[in-house]
Amino acid sequence: MLITTDEAQKIAECFNEDRKTAERYLLHFKEIERNYEEQKEAYVNYKENDSNVGGGRSGVGNPTEQKALKNIEYDNLSQSARWLKAVTICRAGLGERKNIFIACRIDAETKAFRNGDRGRKAWVVYTQRRYAEEIEKRFLSIEYVSERTIIAWWKEIVDRVVYIANKI
Repeated sequence: MLITTDEAQKIAECFNEDRKTAERYLLHFKEIERNYEEQKEAYVNYKENDSNVGGGRSGVGNPTEQKALKNIEYDNLSQSARWLKAVTICRAGLGERKNIFIACRIDAETKAFRNGDRGRKAWVVYTQRRYAEEIEKRFLSIEYVSERTIIAWWKEIVDRVVYIANKI
């Protein structure tokens, strides 16, 4: 059974949205994780006013168990948990050089080297230079990486995060 052109376009659009989401989570991981933890803490510690004090309440009576269940419930409800976990798994599976590359790419993003989708991407040159500097500091060797390689690495990492997120 073949799919229609419209269905194929919808799938491609979904994949592009996933790539944008993965990029956002990779580039702003610490900020998103901090916000997620704050929201999760507020959710877990929220208590409804119970007018039936002393009456038989349903659910778990142990406060520690209640918090654990609310933690699990929040993680299951939140899309952020899935994406944060995917980024963490992806970065843990990469070597030190690729993690240095990601750190340089994040640094380029914070320097606001975003110029839309047209023209030469300024983040590429900045990341290329910073990566060479960081590798020289860490490994005491000079390593030049081409622009094509930088772009390919970024695409590969983003696609890996999307794959992991969809498997979770």
